[in-house]
Amino acid sequence: MAEAAPIVARKNDPALNGRLYVKAVFSGFTRGQRNQNETSSILKLDGVFNKNDAQWYVGKRVVYVYKAHNKKNVPGAAPSRVRCIWGRVTRSHGNTGSVRAKFHKNLPATALGQRIRVMLYPSNI
Repeated sequence: MAEAAPIVARKNDPALNGRLYVKAVFSGFTRGQRNQNETSSILKLDGVFNKNDAQWYVGKRVVYVYKAHNKKNVPGAAPSRVRCIWGRVTRSHGNTGSVRAKFHKNLPATALGQRIRVMLYPSNI
């Protein structure tokens, strides 16, 4: 009789558990024909292609993670160059799955085309 493979306990490694965010790209600010409004950003989400799918992300937290030049003190950890700007998805934008988001501080112009994380919380599932 063939022996069954031994069961290996999976470690609680965050890298093995997958990510809790959806990748998005900061595609620009909302704007009219002549004026742009820096307080509202447009994000294109990976794998979202219509209005109904984008509607599910309304209310989710978003974060722009970047590295600064100088290190800052972090409570309970070593000084770090990593900074982040948090925000929230406010509504869908257009018919192709883009969403609008408002951040606590307006995103810098250097963030255009950069990666934004759309967290999968708060969730109502």
